[in-house]
Amino acid sequence: MAVLALTGCQSVAPKGLTPEQIAVLKQQGFELTDDGWEFGLSGKVLFGSDDDSLNRQSTEIVERIGKALTGVGIERVRVDGHTDASGKEGYNQQLSLRRAKSVSKVLKTVGMKEENIQLRGLGSSEPVASNATATGRNENRRVSIVVSAD
Repeated sequence: MAVLALTGCQSVAPKGLTPEQIAVLKQQGFELTDDGWEFGLSGKVLFGSDDDSLNRQSTEIVERIGKALTGVGIERVRVDGHTDASGKEGYNQQLSLRRAKSVSKVLKTVGMKEENIQLRGLGSSEPVASNATATGRNENRRVSIVVSAD
């Protein structure tokens, strides 16, 4: 009976992120959202219209983030691709997935494993700005990197 009582006292590894991991996320510019810690690459023109290639500046940002995350043991991320509202919905969904894949390729070059990178193409379903202006459309052509908080 004493053995059974003692087995209930064994410590369980904590769920969630460590204080060190959270500090690195904040340092890299991640913000806590309902989905977890998110780094949104809007504000920097990541993709031109109908383009799924990262520019050099964006590639360097993704490399820096990937190295920082793996450096503190964060090995699982979700990459969400987005588009503006120009074009057809089905095409935009595929374009947004290709954008997510281009970020995933960079994350793999810095040591993240492909099986630990979840990709989502969200098309124009989650705009962060108005699609009525060129500036708004630029903001909506983006990718978000999300680290789950659990």
